[in-house]
Amino acid sequence: FSVGEGSDCVDMSNPCTEAWAECTSVSVPAVKSKSLGMLCLLLNIFLPGSGTLVAGLLEDKPSTMVLGAIQFVLSWIIIGWIWSVWWGYLIFVAAKEKESFEPLGEQA
Repeated sequence: FSVGEGSDCVDMSNPCTEAWAECTSVSVPAVKSKSLGMLCLLLNIFLPGSGTLVAGLLEDKPSTMVLGAIQFVLSWIIIGWIWSVWWGYLIFVAAKEKESFEPLGEQA
């Protein structure tokens, strides 16, 4: 099962292919609230990859969960920790933007 046309085509049946496409396009998940975004950021700082795994679970994105596992494995050589902190920051920013641009009818 493929999505897209031509060179933008992504094979949706392989989580590793999805993870690579997500990583290279900087398509971070936007969790539902700023507080969840902050939780993902803090988890990624103190336990690399765990915040990315949580974001993947919340957004039902297996490719994001694969990236979280890779961040954890690579954290022992520091590059995974740096990547994890950066990804946690991007998740928080995406959540903040998503929350601030809600339609007027949906605000509490």
